[in-house]
Formats: sequence, C-alpha cells, structure tokens
Amino acid sequence: MLSRSKPNEAYRQASFDARLLGSSKEDLVIFCLEDFIENLGRLEMADSRFDAAGRSQAITRCVTALTALELGIDRTAELGASLAHLYGSAKGVLLNSIRQTDVTAITAIKDDFNEVAAAFRGAMHR
Repeated sequence: MLSRSKPNEAYRQASFDARLLGSSKEDLVIFCLEDFIENLGRLEMADSRFDAAGRSQAITRCVTALTALELGIDRTAELGASLAHLYGSAKGVLLNSIRQTDVTAITAIKDDFNEVAAAFRGAMHR
C-alpha cells in the first residue's frame, strides 16, 4: 500500500531494510551517520519550503538515527564520551528546531557529522 501512496517512501524503506541485512557493526554506524546527514538535508529543504510536515518527519528521523548512534557508543572507548556529547548536543538542537529551525546550527551539525562519517570510513579501511 505504501508503494502506491508514497513511492519515494517505499523505495527509501526498501533501501533502508536491504542495507541493514547482513551489515557489520561498523557498517551500521556508517549507515546511521549517512541517514542522519541525509535527513538533515531533508530538514533544510523542508524548512526552505515552509513544509511543516516534512520538517517534522526529518527531525523525527534525525532523532531516531542519533538515538541509534548513542545506543551503539562504546562508553569505555577513548572517544566514547566525546561522541555521546556530540550526539546529545545535536539532538538538543534538533528538538529545539521543532518550532523554528536554526538553519545555521543545522548546517554546522551537518558539516561536523560529514567529518565524523569520513573519519569512521577512514578507520574502517585501515
């Protein structure tokens, strides 16, 4: 039914499900980071179009990705506390964006998470 009413959403869900199957822990971290960054872009786009429903959906997906990332933190690792702080701060900005999006902060978060994703990808290929 979803494929008839919202084909883009059905494709996104199918792609999401396919990537999850058989993924390693490291792949899942990269996947969550990419999903988060992608949805930050959706938030920016929805905000520029004054699309409240799109904003809400993007914020929800971002918070979900951040929650998954937070749950996956190895708290004993050297960067564990720093990642927890980064994820928590980003979540705070997003939750404060429910009424009005701080586009400058969202852009900064997206840049920061692109760097984090690049670092994780680099570490995976060593």
